[in-house]
Amino acid sequence: MHRVQRAEVFSAVAVAVAAERFDRLPETTAHSHDFIELAVVTHGTATHRAASGVRRLRRGSVILLRPGDWHGYEDCRGLSVSNLYVAPEVFRRELAWVREEPQLARLAGAAGAPDDQPWQLPAGVLETVESALPEMAGGAPGPRYAMRLGLLLCVLGAVAATDPGHDREAAPVHRAYPAALAAAGLLEEDVATQWTLGALAAAVHVSSTHLARQFTAQLGTSPIAYLGRLRAERAAALLIETDLPVATIGRMVGWPDPNYASRRFRQYFGHSPATYRRLFGSSAEPSNSAV
Repeated sequence: MHRVQRAEVFSAVAVAVAAERFDRLPETTAHSHDFIELAVVTHGTATHRAASGVRRLRRGSVILLRPGDWHGYEDCRGLSVSNLYVAPEVFRRELAWVREEPQLARLAGAAGAPDDQPWQLPAGVLETVESALPEMAGGAPGPRYAMRLGLLLCVLGAVAATDPGHDREAAPVHRAYPAALAAAGLLEEDVATQWTLGALAAAVHVSSTHLARQFTAQLGTSPIAYLGRLRAERAAALLIETDLPVATIGRMVGWPDPNYASRRFRQYFGHSPATYRRLFGSSAEPSNSAV
């Protein structure tokens, strides 16, 4: 499976936000990315296939993909897609505060919250997004990059307001918990370590009780559940991107026992690792590699 590298979409090392439009897109085989992608359908229809399932797309449909997520388009009929590309470090650097806002954190590529619910933009919001995305294409560091960051926030805010889950009853988050965000970062960077709540708490210099409470308040799930989702997502990507043995992939993501790894993987994706690879794996190159 092809993996789209960041050098293919970002015009300069320091420019980590970009956009691109694809008109009359043909069928595109499964591929993954090194960056966050927000894809907005502006015309036509298609079937979208990803780890989260199969979904029919139409004008206004939105797809969120985190680094490592795979997807592809099938049965494309007059399909036009506008893609927004964001390097994950943008949300640890220039826009770090976005991860502290519950309605925006999902769009910032927060793991552990898969995109299993469809976004559908109403006409007014779609027009706002369509007008902003062309201004975010190309460019170099400097004032134009600052403008793109501002437009990025406009797009994220517009899309977040239509989040199908934002009306669900949830405990409001009134403050950010740096220890929780730091712990999430450690888990994201190293899923292979046999993390325990105590070891993770010690690494961010708080007690286990405090970390468990703050992590759940900040991210909506426990540290260990967050780690489990990360491991499953990394394993899924490796299964379709590589020919590595299933046991090797399990060790790479922190599940050294093959039987345990298979059970945990099935809990998240409904298939054994071998079945998942057979169903979704592909060695073909996509006809449009950056979509």
